[in-house]
Amino acid sequence: MLANSFSEDRQIIGIDLAEGMVDLANARCKEAGISDRARAEVGDACDLASRFPDAAGVISLFGLQQLPQAHLTLANWVSTLAPGGMLAVTFWPSQVEQQGPWQRLADLSTNKPKASAKSSHKQSVKAIHWEEQLPEVALKEGGMLLADEQPTFAMRWRSIEEFWQVMTEAGPWHARLLQMGNDHMALLRQQFMAGYPCPEHGPIEHFPHARLIMIQQSLAAL
Repeated sequence: MLANSFSEDRQIIGIDLAEGMVDLANARCKEAGISDRARAEVGDACDLASRFPDAAGVISLFGLQQLPQAHLTLANWVSTLAPGGMLAVTFWPSQVEQQGPWQRLADLSTNKPKASAKSSHKQSVKAIHWEEQLPEVALKEGGMLLADEQPTFAMRWRSIEEFWQVMTEAGPWHARLLQMGNDHMALLRQQFMAGYPCPEHGPIEHFPHARLIMIQQSLAAL
């Protein structure tokens, strides 16, 4: 999509720690005939400034919240921008809806095994901490705030069962499955489904919101 939006002299580089995902992305670039100007590389997205100075733009979709010290990562991304460069980042905040299946799943997350309760509290405090520092900490690297918004997305599922499968097998809650294990997730599923007497019925619709931050680097940036 990006390759088709810019002139052919623009180089588009994707970053991922997972070598398998990088291989898949590069295979798709080759299949699309754009591998001469679009590619993926294995690397740490937390530090782009040392690897890609003077970038014309940085785009991140729903990945920032997964990174350690996300507020410092955003500042690093701003610092890598060339004068006039643009940053556009969308991520899931700690609370995405007031009510709905996503919020129900989030509420149940406090019911973790005792061994991980302390860790859960630290993670919750950490999430609130870094979100409150945005976008100010990033603006210290120069630039002007163009947008700080909370766009809402209409999500529709054929059933609550489909919602569970997508969220835990391939979505934001898959990390929890890997961390806590199948037994924990089976118990969580039982608790979650207790709120939906007919999980096969649908459709289900809810309206979570993300957070969008856009910053343009100053023309006077060094």
